[in-house]
Amino acid sequence: MKRLPLIFAAVIFALISLVQYRLIVASLVSLGAWCALEAGSLFRFNGYWSPALVEYWVAAVVWIAAAMWLVRRIFVPGGNRGKSVDQAPSSARSHPGVVPARIIVLLGFVALTSPFLTLVGPDVQGNLVTTRLLPPLSTGFVSESYDLGIAGADSAGGPQEAFTVANNYLLHRIVRVEGNAPDDSRSSIRSSGVPTREFRTVFIFGTDDNARDVFCRVVAGARVSLGIGLCSALGALLIGGTVGFAAGMSGGVLDSILMRLTDLFLAIPGLFLVIGILAFIGQSAMTIVLVLSIAGWMGIARVVRGEVVSLREREFILAAKLLRVPPGKIITRHFLPNLRPVIVTAAVLQFASAVLGEASLGFLGLGIQPPTATWGNMMGEATGYLASAWWVGVFPGILLAVVLVAAHTLGENLTADGNSDATGGYEQ
Repeated sequence: MKRLPLIFAAVIFALISLVQYRLIVASLVSLGAWCALEAGSLFRFNGYWSPALVEYWVAAVVWIAAAMWLVRRIFVPGGNRGKSVDQAPSSARSHPGVVPARIIVLLGFVALTSPFLTLVGPDVQGNLVTTRLLPPLSTGFVSESYDLGIAGADSAGGPQEAFTVANNYLLHRIVRVEGNAPDDSRSSIRSSGVPTREFRTVFIFGTDDNARDVFCRVVAGARVSLGIGLCSALGALLIGGTVGFAAGMSGGVLDSILMRLTDLFLAIPGLFLVIGILAFIGQSAMTIVLVLSIAGWMGIARVVRGEVVSLREREFILAAKLLRVPPGKIITRHFLPNLRPVIVTAAVLQFASAVLGEASLGFLGLGIQPPTATWGNMMGEATGYLASAWWVGVFPGILLAVVLVAAHTLGENLTADGNSDATGGYEQ
């Protein structure tokens, strides 16, 4: 009974794999062929890859890793570090931080494998007459065409031909979406001589004003929103952790200078700071990551600095200094293990703040610009017709709320665990 969730997940995973086997196989072939070409002639084929290809490659690697993990958990009793799922400690399964952590991991998996979880691309525009602003659970018809012969016509065979053919399928598919496809339309598609795949689909979250599948855009938007949030949190953690650690370890004048600099940034309203920076350096994914990192490091710096000052006066640190332990060893063996709970908690909370910040920028039109889908710009686009087509903005808002609640709950649980661990100390 305890393995039923895993078995259910494995069944869903297998069904998606069967439906999307063409994409999965083409992604693996493209990645394998590119690696073979790189190994045979170093840097010769760098110009052939693109960010869109990398998305498929990452999705394929994560998909195979997830398949291996499911097989290992279900069919290998001792796969979980020598313990089966049934033998896992009940205290670990019932820990209040397990559920929000699993939610974040699941959404991260969705973000990384989004090309395989949707039947059409997020930017595919359907027939404006038959598929515009359809409510959730409406049905439609999808036709997919591609020409493998043209792709491999000029190839030299071997890995290069495999790479070209696979990329043609991944990047140059022609997808048509209709509300209903009449029989004569289907026959005309078949008579064109181009390989096709035709199937009925369900618009789970409905369609938007441009006849695009909202579910596909929400899933694709998870990759952008969560990716920017994660990178921004890591950037803020790097800046704030470095400043806070340097201030706490040095003390004196340097401590005062760094803390006054932190106070200066804290005195500037975050939204004004973000808008001012974006006005000078423009809008792009890297720019938004940089802006959110700059706007979010101050709180981390203060927390890390306070913890370092507290640890600096602890008995085990003073004892290590009296024993003339090298400073580098004191940092790695005593400071960093004690700072780990604080750093992890700060990173989780900053991740939630960064995701919300990216969504706010997208809602205001200052973030990633359409047609690239993010949760923020989807909600911003939906404001004009929220009363008549509520589903366009509600579903990305729900997922954004789920991420924020899960991250904050996980952060609170990590804080509670850190406080309980602090009573026992890490100095052993």
